[in-house]
Order: sequence, then C-alpha cells, then structure tokens
Amino acid sequence: MKNIPLITQAISLLCAAVAVGAVLLWAPVCAGSLELANGNMVPMRCAYTAKVAVLLALILAAVAVAGMVTKHPATLALVLLSAAIVLLTFDTPLSIGVCKSADMACRATALWLRVAGGVSLVAAVAGALASPDRKRVRE
Repeated sequence: MKNIPLITQAISLLCAAVAVGAVLLWAPVCAGSLELANGNMVPMRCAYTAKVAVLLALILAAVAVAGMVTKHPATLALVLLSAAIVLLTFDTPLSIGVCKSADMACRATALWLRVAGGVSLVAAVAGALASPDRKRVRE
C-alpha cells in the first residue's frame, strides 16, 4: 500500500511519454495549411493542438518526476494536467480541438492523447483514493 503513490506517478510519467511519442513519432498531425481570404497560409488547428499537448505532457512528466523524487505526490496537478490533455482534443470554447474531417491524420493523434490522458487521470484519482496517507473520516 505504501507504493501506490509511486506507482500512480510512474503511470502518469509513462502516459506523458506516450503522449509526446504519439505527437512527435508514431501519430503526428498533418502538415497541411489553410489558405486565408487574403492569400496567407496558416497551419491547421491540429498543429497548435499538438504543440500544446507536448507542452502539457512535459509539464505532467515534470510534476510526476518531482512527486517521485520528493515522495510527496501532487495529485491535484496530475489530475488537472491529465484532464487538460484529454479536453484539449475536443472542440469546445476552452480548447483547440482537431480537424473536423474524419479522414485526417490528427484523429489518430487525438485518440492517443485521449487514451494517455485518460489513463493518467484514472491512475491519479485511484492513487489519491487508495493512498495510505489520505485522511479518512471515521464514524
């Protein structure tokens, strides 16, 4: 039971590595551009999603490593960063999202990010609930 926080942080670290690997190596976003009305070309929004996802995954990895080194897990930070990685891929007013076309390469990237963020989120919550250091109310 004492190793549960360490295990959950290791899972979050692994999920951060998977998210970075997916964006940069095995499921990169498309390199397409959009032409604006004035003739300028801009990257598609999935390119911005990929950059933010890498940044969030690196911060998630740093928080997980810091928690493992100090033996004081930052569970709330792990939960929020994991949720942000998942929510980043959806088209909401608070996130960037991916391209709307179903046959774009960014759909695979979004799936990898959702799975990695979701596993990290579940691990962080489970670690918080199963932690032996958690304060419990007795009746």
